[in-house]
Amino acid sequence: NRNFFAAIDTTTGTATSFNPNMNGSVRALALSGATLYAGGFFNSVNGETTRNYLAAIDTTTGTATSFNPNINGSILALMLSGSTLYTGGFFTTVNGGTTRNRLAAFDTATGTATSFNPNMNGGVNALTLSGATLYAGGYFTTVNGGTTRNHLAAIDTTTGTATSFNPNLNNSVS
Repeated sequence: NRNFFAAIDTTTGTATSFNPNMNGSVRALALSGATLYAGGFFNSVNGETTRNYLAAIDTTTGTATSFNPNINGSILALMLSGSTLYTGGFFTTVNGGTTRNRLAAFDTATGTATSFNPNMNGGVNALTLSGATLYAGGYFTTVNGGTTRNHLAAIDTTTGTATSFNPNLNNSVS
């Protein structure tokens, strides 16, 4: 029995022993060595370990690591760059109370939010990275608390501010 998350052997098509036993759906994954970051609509891993919407799982044992950003809403997109994990979704606080509206970056060693804070006014569904620019797509219409960016924005990963890139889409990005 595998709840919401499983690993399947590509040769045999059967489930492996990997069983993080999530209590809700997983929407995004990012792999770094033997650590698999999972984001979604869950609040626990391994049937009892509290991990609100984002967890790091040891791929060998299937157990949650100490990484615990404690987010207050769903995660729909992940992008890993070195020791920084970018997360997008429908949250407004991280680390149990630090304001981060729908887009945040975490130190993968500690789970602590970095100073990166683009302050989106709507959900983020998709992320991709090119050099020092993070592209975000979703339901938002402003970045940085007032810069108009309809549904797609390029954000400088150093400053957290929107670049001049502005395709001005008329509908959300999924």
